[in-house]
This record gives sequence, C-alpha cells and structure tokens, in this order.
Amino acid sequence: MAPMVLLLNASKVAGVVGAITVVANALTFRHFHHKNLAPFPDPVDESQEVLASFPIDKEVEDGGFFFALATAPAHVEDKLDDAWLEFAKESEPKDNPAGDPPETRTGEKDNAASFSGVSLTEEAQAEKIKEGSKDPDMESMAVAGGKSVLSEELPEAVQSATDNVAPEDKVGLAGLGRSETPDIIRVEEVPSEGGNGKGDGLGGEWEVVSEKDKSDTDSEKADKSPGKLQAAAKEIQSTFNEGQKQISEEERLENMSKKLEPEVSLDKPRRVGFSSKNTAEPGLMNVPRRARKFAKLSMEAMIRGFEKFTEEEESHNVAAWHNAIRPEERVRFWSDPDTELKLAQGTNSTVFRMGVDWSRIMPIEPVNGVENAVNWMAVDRYRYIIQRVLDHGMKVMLTLFHHSLPQWAAEYGGWKDPKTIKYFLDFTRLVVDNYGDLVDYWITFNEPHVFAMLTYCAGAWPGGDPDMLETVTAAMPKGVFKVVMKAMADAHLDAYDIIHKSSKSKKPARVGISHHVSFMRPYGLFDTPLVVFSNWMTRFAYCDDVAHKCDFMGINYYGQEVVSAPGLKNVENDEYSESGRGVYPDGLYRMLIEFHERYKQHDMKFIITENGVSDATDYIRRPYIIEHLLAVRAAMDKGVRVQGYCFWTISDNWEWADGYGPKFGLVAVDRHKNLARHPRPSYNLYTELSKTGKVTKKQRQSVWDDLMDQARQGKTRPFCRETNPQGLMFAGGLDVPMDRAFVVRDWRFGKYEVEGLQDPVSSFVRYLREGAIFRKKKSKQQQQKTPALAEASAA
Repeated sequence: MAPMVLLLNASKVAGVVGAITVVANALTFRHFHHKNLAPFPDPVDESQEVLASFPIDKEVEDGGFFFALATAPAHVEDKLDDAWLEFAKESEPKDNPAGDPPETRTGEKDNAASFSGVSLTEEAQAEKIKEGSKDPDMESMAVAGGKSVLSEELPEAVQSATDNVAPEDKVGLAGLGRSETPDIIRVEEVPSEGGNGKGDGLGGEWEVVSEKDKSDTDSEKADKSPGKLQAAAKEIQSTFNEGQKQISEEERLENMSKKLEPEVSLDKPRRVGFSSKNTAEPGLMNVPRRARKFAKLSMEAMIRGFEKFTEEEESHNVAAWHNAIRPEERVRFWSDPDTELKLAQGTNSTVFRMGVDWSRIMPIEPVNGVENAVNWMAVDRYRYIIQRVLDHGMKVMLTLFHHSLPQWAAEYGGWKDPKTIKYFLDFTRLVVDNYGDLVDYWITFNEPHVFAMLTYCAGAWPGGDPDMLETVTAAMPKGVFKVVMKAMADAHLDAYDIIHKSSKSKKPARVGISHHVSFMRPYGLFDTPLVVFSNWMTRFAYCDDVAHKCDFMGINYYGQEVVSAPGLKNVENDEYSESGRGVYPDGLYRMLIEFHERYKQHDMKFIITENGVSDATDYIRRPYIIEHLLAVRAAMDKGVRVQGYCFWTISDNWEWADGYGPKFGLVAVDRHKNLARHPRPSYNLYTELSKTGKVTKKQRQSVWDDLMDQARQGKTRPFCRETNPQGLMFAGGLDVPMDRAFVVRDWRFGKYEVEGLQDPVSSFVRYLREGAIFRKKKSKQQQQKTPALAEASAA
C-alpha cells in the first residue's frame, strides 16, 4: 500500500502545484492586460478632414516638430571590409522551407510589382541580364572577397599595368592582389536607367541569378579579346616578379608608404586632406606593418580567377546576401552620398540621420595613442559627407555607435572589457573635435540592448562568440548582458559630458540615445511571465541608467512581437512586415505614453528615431506611415513631447543578418542597373506629409482602400522570416522569401482588437465562458418572448 499512498500523495501535490501555477499565471495576465492591453477610446476624430497636424513651422525649442529620413547605418557603407561584411560572406545560405522559389510575378497594373519590382524566376532574370549584356557600355567586373582589387589594393606598379586594358578585359584579372585561391564573386554592372516606375529590371527586389546565364555571359566576355588579357597579365606578372626579387614584404609596405607620402614616417603620421573627387577607400598612411599586407600575385591565381567564371557551380535562387548583385556596395553612401541626400531633400525632410563608423576611423586598436590609430583621410571624408548634408538644407543627426564594433575590439572581448569604454570615449572626442560645429543631434548608442543580446548572448551577430556558460548566465547580475549594458551606459554618460563640454560642439548640444522598443504580448497564458521578464530586461533598464543625461530619448519602434515560448509566434490573422514584425500602430502610442510617465521627472523630450516597415509591394508601407503618425499625434495630445519623426529608411539597404531580403526603403534599389533608384508611391506620400505637416482623412482612406483591395482579392506578398511548422519564427532570414497573403483585418490606429490568449487552457475557458454567456442571453430572450406569446394566445 505504501507505494500507492506515495503515488496518490504525489498526484495531489502535482495537482495543487498545477492549480497554483495556473492561478498565478492568470493573475499575472490579468494585471498585464489591465496595464498593456486594455482598449482605449479611438483618439482620431474622423469627422474632421484633417486628422492630425504637426507644427513644422516652429523650431523644436519652441514646440516645433520635424520630419526626418535616415540612410543605412555607417558600418554598412560601401568600401568597408568590416566584421559585418565578413559575417555576411561566411554565413550559409538558407533553403526555403516552403519549397521552391515563387513563380514569376508579372508587372500588371493591379499587381504589387507595378511599383516595386518583385522577384523573378531564373529564366526571366536570365533574359534581363542577357538583354543588358548587349549594351556596349556595360562593364563586367570581378571582385575578390567582395571587394574590388583593380582600383584599391594592387601595388602602384601593378595598377598601372591595367590602366590600358579595356573594362571588359579586366574580368580575367580577378585573382590578382589576393590569395592563391581567391574567393571570387561575380557582379554585373548595368548603366543606370530612369526606369518607368513599373518594376521592369527590378527583379532586383530579390536577385535571381541563373548560374547557366552567369557562365554564358562570362564566357562570351572573356573571349572578346584574349590577346589583351594575356598581354596585360604577362606585364603584371613580370613587374611583380621583378619587385619581389628586390624587396621583402615588409620593405615593400614601408617603401609604398614613403612613396605615397614622402614626408611622413610610419611613426609620425600627419593629417592628409581628402579630395572630394576621390571616392575610394583612403589609404592608411599610419598603420603598423602587421596591420596591412599585400597579397601575393601569381599567374596561377589569375588563371583560377578566370576559370572560375566558366565552372558550373551550385547557385541559390534568391539571395538575401549570397546571390545579390554587388552585395559589398550596400547603398554607396560613402562613395556617393549625394544620391541619398537628394532623395531625402526631395521629401522636404529637414533632418538627416546618419552615422560614422568607428572601425573606419580607427582601423587598429589605439594601444600607442589615438594619433597612431586614426585614418585621417576617413575623418576628412566624413566631414565632407556631413557638410553635404548641410548643403542640401538639412540638419545632421549623427550616430556614434550603430552596432559597429571594430574587429580589433571584438578580438579581446569588446564591451566585456573596460578598456573599450576608454577607446570609445577617445573616438567620441575625435568625432566631436572634427564635426562638432556641423552636428545638431548626437546619438551615442543605437539600440544597445539589441546589440548586447544578439552579439554577446545569442552569438547571432559578429563580435561576441559567446560560450555556453555565457549564454546560460547572461541575464544574471554578473552575466554578460548586464556587464555589457553597464559598460555602454557608462560610456554614454561620459560621452554626454564630452560633447557638452567641447568648444567645437554647437550650443546647446542635443545628446541622446536611440532605444528600441517593441510591444510584446503573450500568445498563451503561460507565456505571460516571459513577456514580463523580457520587458523588465529590455524596456527601461538601460534608459533608467542614462535618462538623467539625455537631452532627448530616441524611440525606435517597428511593431509588436507575440511571445510563445521559446520564441516569437507568427499569428496567421496578424499583418506582418517582410522581416516578421507585427504591424501594430497602437503599440507606438502605448509606448510613448508609458515612457512619458516614467521619465517626466526629467522633463524628457522624445524623437521617433526609427519607424518603418519592410514591404516591397508598398501596399502596407503607405497606411503604416499614416497610422503611426496618427499614433504620434495622439500621444502629443496627451502631453508627450515628441519633437520629430524619422522614417526608416530612404533606400532599400542591407538589413543585418537578413541581407537584402527585407525592403525597407521609400525608394527601391535596382541592383541589376548599377543601384539605380526607383521611388515608390510611399516616397510621394511621405513628401506630401512632411511638406504640409498634415494627415488628412482622404489620404488615410485612399491608402487603406488600396491595401484592403489586395487583401480581399487574396493577393500575396513576400515574407522573409524563417518559420517552423508550429509558427515560431527564427532570427535568420530566408534567401528565398515565402508567399504570405495580405490580411483582411483592421489594424489601423485605435481600431485594432487584441485577441484573447490562444493556449489550450485559455481557449477552453473562453469557450465555456462564451457558451455560458450565450445561454444566458438566450434564456433572457425566451423570458421576454413568453409574456408576449401568452398575450397572443389569450387574444
């Protein structure tokens, strides 16, 4: 009997524990629902023609408001071989769990492709490339390791030998200046064309490159003038072999530096001016010998590079990164800033957000002092770019750290090591001394907790490489997350003082942070504690530490996240961006109110430093902008001091670990046509909004009707987030997007109805409750009918 008694007692204990757990979670959710999910009256007065008006004619100090645009963060500029570029090249392409790539989407007027150009099949894309290859001005290039070697890395003697070689003949020189077995990536460049706005050539939303087409076109080009190619190769090889006999590797580097800068020694660098016409990556005059090497040049490498193009290799159909045209060039903001700046200026935006890359300005660890670690030509180039922002009539919002940890810092642990704070403050002083007279808004750190989690806890971003112990203990008081967050908080506090005390900084300086917030809600009852814990870890912890030294607090908001342990849930009847963020304008309103209440003792001002949606179709983006601006206006009416709104972003760019999959731009980038820009309809809408400062009833209804028309017709659009059969989404993006239907649901500001919990227990309780209510109503109706029936019978 004893075992039976023990078993019964264990069952009772388990039952009691289970009941307590359910009750505790239910009480937790009740409190969470009351605080975060309770419905609020619709703040939008739809009886008025103008639904929202922003004071754009005033300065922010006088209660004014500005519209802004941003370009890609600094570290995804072109001509920068940083940790993120290496990360993208080394990551493995992902297969599409949904099966084969989507079929060709046509450019019909009623289709999304009419304004953005959606992915094409291999056959269609091959025809586009073949048609472009007939252009006599078309230039085929080869790059090694994602970076051109013809114009940047060859020794001068080698470079001069290529000057007289026709562009189409340089294809065979791919392996020069690199290792014995260079990693060759072929790119096609087609001269920029205006386009007709209907997406032709933009199969470039997701690049689909046929391997057969690659081999065909390259073979044709390689055969055009083999004599010139061989002659150039022999001359290059002869020149290099002669040089190798005379000087060693280290001597050649030193001699090269002396030849380029005869008055400068490696120990005593001086600042060098940067010509605005020279858009190549500046040479490092003061980098120690160990930090730069010229790769060996060999005929064997050249031949391998040439033969690489004719080999049949496995190809991935649609690339978030691996199969994109010119992936290493991002949006060319470094080499061609005016393209982005003209587009931003064209929208009537008055503030432009950009960044400076720490690793570009300090390419080596400053162990021997800052002066010996700075690329002064990069410093001057950034000043030129910032000045161009002012020349285009916009103020500058400058970000110092946008997930851009230098590789040399990552090698010793990055923000886990206290010396990184000192190095960052040295970097801050340098930037303020050189640009302080040009910058209006300073952002020290962009989304620090996102960087800390994905880099040091999850290892999903480059620079962290955590071990199992670090991952498991990350959230503990002495865990890596806490350590890194404290370091970045301390760095902000000191950087704030540096900027304000600098004689070069504008007076008064405006210094703040850019903090990512997402509205999280539980999918099931037992997910509520996880949501509460996540909010405790990420929503206010960093802001609490730095709020007393913030002239403004930047809010980055994209949407909601439905938590279903152990991940984020893809809810079928919610609308999502291509990158898996739930569209929920109410969340921005709720977050602004909550942050205002928490930091009103600091008289905190807020700027929406990022708000946007990845949507190649542009059907979601237009109402998204309207509804989030209505949410901002409603928060302002409640007393929240919001000074500006910055949409993310101008042009489609490289979206972190998702590569070129999600399309965030008001402007599409045609990577098949030399990165030609094609403004989407949302660009015109944003221009109208920022010019007038008003959101009208007509605008709201028009863009919403367009979206709902697509949804009711069952139209689909791309979805780039990897999802398992249970609907849980993963951090990695897809190389081949899945088709996802537009959702017939009113998610507009003030109209979104939050569903109840979806776990089995909650669903069952709701079923019983709704059933009881239904029966109760039915009983009342019968009671009301009974007297009437009796009277009728009596009559």
